[in-house]
Amino acid sequence: MLKTKLAAFGTGLALSLAGMSAVVAQTPAQPQTQKSAEEPERYGPFFYLPSQPSLLVYVGAVGANDMLNLKKALREHPTIATIILQNNGGGLVHIGLVVAEEVYERGLNTYIPKDSYCASACSFVFFAGRQRLAEGRLGVHQISAPELTGEQAQFGVSDIVATLPKYGVSADVLGIMFSTPSKEMYFFTPQEIAKYGINRTGNTQTAQNNPQQGAAKAPPSSPAPAPTQAPAQPQPSGLPPQGGPSGSAPAANPYMKKETAPAAISDEQKAINAAALMIQAGSGTNEEAMNFTREFYAANVDYFKKKRPKSEILADKQAYFARWPVRRFVVDQSSLKAKCKDQMCMVVGIYDYKVSSPERGKSATGTSNFTYVLDLRDRYRIVMEDSEVISR
Repeated sequence: MLKTKLAAFGTGLALSLAGMSAVVAQTPAQPQTQKSAEEPERYGPFFYLPSQPSLLVYVGAVGANDMLNLKKALREHPTIATIILQNNGGGLVHIGLVVAEEVYERGLNTYIPKDSYCASACSFVFFAGRQRLAEGRLGVHQISAPELTGEQAQFGVSDIVATLPKYGVSADVLGIMFSTPSKEMYFFTPQEIAKYGINRTGNTQTAQNNPQQGAAKAPPSSPAPAPTQAPAQPQPSGLPPQGGPSGSAPAANPYMKKETAPAAISDEQKAINAAALMIQAGSGTNEEAMNFTREFYAANVDYFKKKRPKSEILADKQAYFARWPVRRFVVDQSSLKAKCKDQMCMVVGIYDYKVSSPERGKSATGTSNFTYVLDLRDRYRIVMEDSEVISR
């Protein structure tokens, strides 16, 4: 069974990352009557192949015990340098974040093979890779964490805002993540992977910079479709040809170059990321939206030019969500601007909205501006909010 799970790597799959010249070469699954010559060692959703001591395969979903299993695998096999993300559709947000931080702190590499996918909470793990390469499908969407409530939910929000940029994730990628409803999934095209610098492999590039038609969306609960075949492109240096090892001398390894640490994210960018996420969170179900809304506000807020306690704001939001149970908010990322002083940040921007009430047979669409003042010292909570509809 384990051999079948790993068979998706295909004949001749190769990987060379961060000074590591290991080659993954799995043959197609054999008939059940023929036993595998090697049995992988299993650590929950992680699989270790003794013949490939630098690799660890992360299969299936992000679950409650993954951090413990990962630590055990790394402790028993200190040669592991790269995490292979194999058909991992995500799962528990807070576990994905702590696994990602472990990957980042240990300087591990991450890789999504062809004909495979890594989505939702799995994407956090991918982005944390010191060197990272997505040849398969990478999917993101808004954070949706029913397992988290109260302070735990805010932990997820603030961590995404503060740590993904630390991993070298661009504001454009965060904007796509925040603007994709939690019940959908945005899969990056090969062209977008190149455009947004998602792969981090020295000077290599794995997609052509020709115009893209937009990434596909699919419900996160359904299996990710097979990757669309990208146009013919040069093979990255340091990787053997697609047919497998050629037997010739290996190319110079570009991953040996010294990495420059990502620049520290500014308070302004943190505030912009947080504000975008706060707007997009309203696109979730009433329950999801309220779970996050409860954590967005300070105890007292200058709310539409009037001082109000948090309880009144929550009642107002709950009434709005009940009136318009179907909502879609999309922030114009280019409109976002922030100015900060002593970790108090004013953020302004524009977003499009589309809301409806099937029960009442009513709908509304338009564009609105917004202004937030966020207190970064108090977990990015809103201390001032104002907005105005500018077109309907």
